[in-house]
Amino acid sequence: MRFSRVLPALLIATAVSIPTASAATLTADTDKELCIASNTDESAVVTFWNSIEDSVREQRLDELDAQDPGIKAAIESYIAQDDNAPTAAELQVRLDAIESGEGLAMILPDDPTLADPNAEESFKTEYTYDEAKDIISGFSSDPASDVLSQLQQAATTGTRTAEIRAEVFANRTDDYNESQTALKEDFQNCIDAIDDARPIPLQYILIGGAIALAVIVLGIRAWTNSRKQPKHSQ
Repeated sequence: MRFSRVLPALLIATAVSIPTASAATLTADTDKELCIASNTDESAVVTFWNSIEDSVREQRLDELDAQDPGIKAAIESYIAQDDNAPTAAELQVRLDAIESGEGLAMILPDDPTLADPNAEESFKTEYTYDEAKDIISGFSSDPASDVLSQLQQAATTGTRTAEIRAEVFANRTDDYNESQTALKEDFQNCIDAIDDARPIPLQYILIGGAIALAVIVLGIRAWTNSRKQPKHSQ
């Protein structure tokens, strides 16, 4: 499964249970005070999950190929959309014949054009300033532990693919935590950009002006005093 199109939904799910003005995933709209997430393959979170899913799919296809030699090549041909590739129905028949317990879609990359050539590939969403702050506060010190628990739970009642996903993730928890740290920093950078673009409140301008005036007055007084001759010199 490719995660670049589902990242916006994943952000909330992973940050709470479980992208910046300068980052590829989040853009700060300082006028509307929004953090805008857009479809991209460059964020740390998307890169991490794509790597996980690539490993899961490769291992599962190898296992299936051991049961039905040639099915891996057939599925890869279907993914590549080769002219002589088997149909989805033909591949599903082979999967059912070896009692894989999985639908073909479960071991395919999440490419919408495989099912619909006209599928909309752009996926964007927006986070308000307050929502972005809530996401940041929702990150735990060890987000991988929460996700691993969920994946292991899914593996107990799910498919072999779900089991492999939990196993692969368990070996990549440090990488996941690094990706979450990068995501948190991206949201923080977006918030900082919005804060920096906000106008300075009038009361602070007035206070700042009063302080500056006081400094000037003190400076003039000090200069005047320094110009006065001591009485004993008169």
